[in-house]
Amino acid sequence: MNTRTAFLLIALLAAQACDRRVESFAPGEKPQTPDLSKIFPAGADRAAQPAAQMPLAPGRGAPPVEPLAAPIEGTIELAPELAGSVPAGAVLFLMAHGAAGGPLVAAQRIPFREFPLPFSIGAADHMMSATPFAGPLRISARIDGDGNAATRDAGDLLGASEGTHQPGDRGVVVTISEVQGETTASAPPAAATGATAAAAAPPAALATTASGAIEGTLELAPELAGRVPPRAVLYLIARTAQGGPPIAVVRVDNPSFPMPFSIGPENRMNQSLPFAGEMRISARVDGDGNPMTRTPGDLQGSSEAANAPGDRGVTLLIDEVL
Repeated sequence: MNTRTAFLLIALLAAQACDRRVESFAPGEKPQTPDLSKIFPAGADRAAQPAAQMPLAPGRGAPPVEPLAAPIEGTIELAPELAGSVPAGAVLFLMAHGAAGGPLVAAQRIPFREFPLPFSIGAADHMMSATPFAGPLRISARIDGDGNAATRDAGDLLGASEGTHQPGDRGVVVTISEVQGETTASAPPAAATGATAAAAAPPAALATTASGAIEGTLELAPELAGRVPPRAVLYLIARTAQGGPPIAVVRVDNPSFPMPFSIGPENRMNQSLPFAGEMRISARVDGDGNPMTRTPGDLQGSSEAANAPGDRGVTLLIDEVL
């Protein structure tokens, strides 16, 4: 290789090594911060990235896992004089309410054949996960002739335990001793229910008392007939006409359509909220049974107009798929 060829080769290699596509420097040009918004969302360049942390092992600073509250256990008994009053095909509903008449905390639908019947009701039977299974609680039961948790019919059998209870209580006795719509010999006068008091009231007062609930029929759009999943749960919800949190909620396991419904003051989530004024009634067929979630495939619907306590003949069509 001669001297001229070697010099040209060295010059070519030097030019390639220095080619970084850098534009020429303009005199007086000042350095600028790059515009990161072109590749990052606003604020992403300033957001501090948290350091990755391994989960703490139990006993090494990890917060303790909160155990579920223990269930309340006992026995459901039927007053002897009502032994022949249990209709064929009836369903028993066991319920836990707040001691002050608050929302329904937990509920069970229990198949039964004979009494006495042992029971256990606890956090696993939650109606609303936001409402803790915590005492004091009132435990009651209803033998329902049509098996529909959303209705209360004359002839249904009712009862409750004495006093209130705390999670973990054992030996609780719930005695079913009343008949919906009438007074039984086993119920003392002082323990008359709202239905009993209404039966003894004058006609004007009876009309006022009986007007508390909104009643009607739940229907399922024909095209959704095959979309109701097995073991689905239906939630019937009343809200103010302006929206907001639920005022009253009714839970129905394994719904079938068409289905009569009734929602009223006894179904309130919070007894301090009045069941009054214009309300919107809606329903959701929930596949996972969790009222706090809305899962694709759940079915829902609502009444066409606002309703007021005492309205009858309301039709609610479930015709929408989430």
